[in-house]
Amino acid sequence: MNSDPQIIHNALRSIPSGLFVLTCAYDKFRTGILTSWVQQCSSDPPMLVVAVKKGQTIEPMLRDARAFVLNMMPAGDRRSIHRFGKPLERTDDPFLSIEFDTAVTGTPILKNAIGWFDCELEGHLSPDADCRLYLGRVVAAKLNTVQKITKPVSVETPVLDQRNRRKAPKKVASKHNT
Repeated sequence: MNSDPQIIHNALRSIPSGLFVLTCAYDKFRTGILTSWVQQCSSDPPMLVVAVKKGQTIEPMLRDARAFVLNMMPAGDRRSIHRFGKPLERTDDPFLSIEFDTAVTGTPILKNAIGWFDCELEGHLSPDADCRLYLGRVVAAKLNTVQKITKPVSVETPVLDQRNRRKAPKKVASKHNT
């Protein structure tokens, strides 16, 4: 068994991730942060878990609002990275000059998102780590089919075999010393 921290780190980086903006609103305040640590954790009812670095100003708002929206953003979306990638004060409103909608929970949904999940907060965990886990029950969702969604490429990406018209695993060339 290998417990080398660098190998563990490299293995964890192979798990698919994306660019997400987690938004929240409570009372007269609205905010959002970038995150890439998101995972479906239940299908009945549909639920997501989102990791948020401890100490973010969004945390008290999440617990008070009991709701959030997870916006899936296009890879490399500079506007989202610029607007939501830096720490915001509680009184900062990053939504003042951008277009957004709301759904069931009233939480901001970014119009340029390629998809979104409107969630009611079911609870949170605070493990002995640098983040807290927020569990959300999905009450509404939308996937915009107009924009192309790119999935992370794995090592064994299926490719279309043109002769047989079926998916076949991509072969990886290797050199062997004899």
